Amino acid sequence: MMLAGVLAFSACSGRGGEQDKKYSTPSTLCGISLDPELLDVFLPDGDSVSVKPSTPNGGTKRCELIVDGNVSVRQTQTWWGEGESAATVAAAYDRMDDGQITDDNRYLYSGTGAVGKATTLCKSPDHPDQTLYAVIQVFTPDRSDTGAMKRLITAYTKALGESGECG
Repeated sequence: MMLAGVLAFSACSGRGGEQDKKYSTPSTLCGISLDPELLDVFLPDGDSVSVKPSTPNGGTKRCELIVDGNVSVRQTQTWWGEGESAATVAAAYDRMDDGQITDDNRYLYSGTGAVGKATTLCKSPDHPDQTLYAVIQVFTPDRSDTGAMKRLITAYTKALGESGECG
């Protein structure tokens, strides 16, 4: 009986802890510096992480964080018309279920996804009548955290707005 208790404790203490992540969380995502702790909560345990960048269409940049061969987090930088909102952009992406909108309408976030609108000062000659949005989607099972997602999308969108993407 005592041995069963020890085994049960060992099994519980080994799940979800830092000791099961054998990789370092990236400190940049699509070229944007980010505190790795903001991302870490959404990444699973595993042996390795890689970042796969892509450009699916003109002006859109995407980076996927892949842990042990599975997409865990996807970040997208995308230009939308000036009249759009975070809610409109969020409707085009998965993982935004039951999203909450901030009072200033710049952010929509749920436990597994978020959209952030860069400031009006963020402009690009390649996209003259458009606004830059950041989209984050979490595909890791059991990694939903609304508060952490709000902190992540806010920090990432701010850093994106201060980057070279806003020319």
